[in-house]
Amino acid sequence: MALAEPKLSPWYLRWLALGLVSFALAFVLLLPELLAYPKTPDGDGRFVFHQIEMGKAALRYYHELPLWNAFDCRGIPNWDHPESMTASPILLLLTPFNGQITYFLWELVHTAMGFASMWVFARSDLKLSRAAAFAASGVWTFNESHTMQYIGAHSTFLTFYLAPLLVHLWRRAEEESWAGVALGALLAFMLYEGATYPLPFCLCLLALDALVRVWPPRRLKKILRASVVTSFFALTLGGARILPLLDQMAAHRRAMPPEADHVARWNSLYHMYTLRQPLWYQRLPGQEYTWHEYNAYVGYLVLFVAAVGITVAIREQTMLVVVACLLFVLMLGHFFAYAPWSILRAYVPPFKGLRVPTRFRIPLAMYIASFVGLAIDRFPRTYGRILPRNWQGALRVVLLGMALVGVGDMLGVGAEIVGLRYVNPPTEKVVTSRNFHFGGPGLGEFLDQPRQNRAWLGCRSYEWPSHTGAPVWEGDVPQGKIVSGDAQIVRVSRTHNTFTAEVHAISPGRIAFNTAHDRGWVTSVGKVVEDQELVAVEFPTGDHVIRARYWPRTLTVGMAMTVVGVLAALGFAIQGWRRRRAAREGG
Repeated sequence: MALAEPKLSPWYLRWLALGLVSFALAFVLLLPELLAYPKTPDGDGRFVFHQIEMGKAALRYYHELPLWNAFDCRGIPNWDHPESMTASPILLLLTPFNGQITYFLWELVHTAMGFASMWVFARSDLKLSRAAAFAASGVWTFNESHTMQYIGAHSTFLTFYLAPLLVHLWRRAEEESWAGVALGALLAFMLYEGATYPLPFCLCLLALDALVRVWPPRRLKKILRASVVTSFFALTLGGARILPLLDQMAAHRRAMPPEADHVARWNSLYHMYTLRQPLWYQRLPGQEYTWHEYNAYVGYLVLFVAAVGITVAIREQTMLVVVACLLFVLMLGHFFAYAPWSILRAYVPPFKGLRVPTRFRIPLAMYIASFVGLAIDRFPRTYGRILPRNWQGALRVVLLGMALVGVGDMLGVGAEIVGLRYVNPPTEKVVTSRNFHFGGPGLGEFLDQPRQNRAWLGCRSYEWPSHTGAPVWEGDVPQGKIVSGDAQIVRVSRTHNTFTAEVHAISPGRIAFNTAHDRGWVTSVGKVVEDQELVAVEFPTGDHVIRARYWPRTLTVGMAMTVVGVLAALGFAIQGWRRRRAAREGG
């Protein structure tokens, strides 16, 4: 049990204090990013920055959702692209800000959510004191597996920060239905954020947690009921995103290189947690990927305190140790033919389209943080009974001090990583083209093109199918061409998602539009076909206003599902409020 501590009242002051502390600590970590302003990130951070700018361009210039990515690979799906983040509610709310401020706020909000998420788990599930919960939350938030993996880099991974809250809600859903609703909503939120890796990895974590809770068997019924509630709200609330994604993944397969990576080597594991190296492009000997896929630095002090905590957890939180061991084995990768990760990658969707097993080190960090908290609160009372009572308090202070020094060390390394990431030149001042088109004189750098409302002919989505050979044409010229039939284009215009052409046709014909083809394009006249990898429309004789637009094939059904989910969640909330009011009045 946690040490007896007075509660801060009323309840909303507790949440306000947690929010302020979470944002303050996140701000300290990300301060080097703000100080580097207006410099931009390098590496994968540039791709994320481009996505942010692309979403803003669609909303600002044409007041439409970013359904189609007109800026990359000569046109590819966006809303239904697995790693697209432009459907994120947070990014949509940040539309008024420029790309750099948006990127900073995006990372700030998620990092703060990470601290608060671990705090809730530590206080509610582990029953830790405030001091121990603070240390555990710090170890989780500032673990370099987070900072190096996605601050200024793979930022679509930021929802990994929600793992402790997911586990907390999953456990409570066994007894309380509202927690299943909240968990479903959180999983749907991750879908909209482009959580290609966090979502399946966290679902695997929840499955492992359920696996160790099915005994005694009578709990199985409760867990299954919680699964039904959670799945219903995750699928309905996330319907507008998940159905288009499933449709795309049924039609396309990600090009995956072979992988044989594993870290079942003492040298690799030792350096993962102790090497204080902020340069992510370095390599560990014998490993397949660069350092940012392995770094989980916590330092010797935190490792020692966590090891002390394991001795307590084995007695008091045995299942916590079991799940940690299972995550550790998954993290090892392809260390033998029937390794858990090898089986997942070979047979289990969506893991068949994923890679880098060491990303399991991220949810594993949650358990390391838990062991640290348990060491501070439980070890002095459990194993310190042979000591005088005042010495038990001193032992607790020593363990807390070691943990906090370790957290400060991690925060320092993390801030150094952030500072090294934001070194590229600022975005340039550009003139926005009234009409979207490819190329043309004065085309800016990759990051600047969405604000120019112009696109290059290159491709960064190299692992997802795209028509990089589509014969699009460059310049601010008409964005449609008659390719067959006796017809004339009277007028043609386009947005990122749509083409509108007025056509006078003496005979049936075909018009090709200036974008690569993919399933999901629909038309108001005739039918959509593919013409030399371009989107084309076959039309009959007569005068027509042809409106072709990209609308993911299952998006309408998905939006209807989302509306059902929202109404069901509201109904559940209202019912709960009425029940609580009746209980108060009856009492």
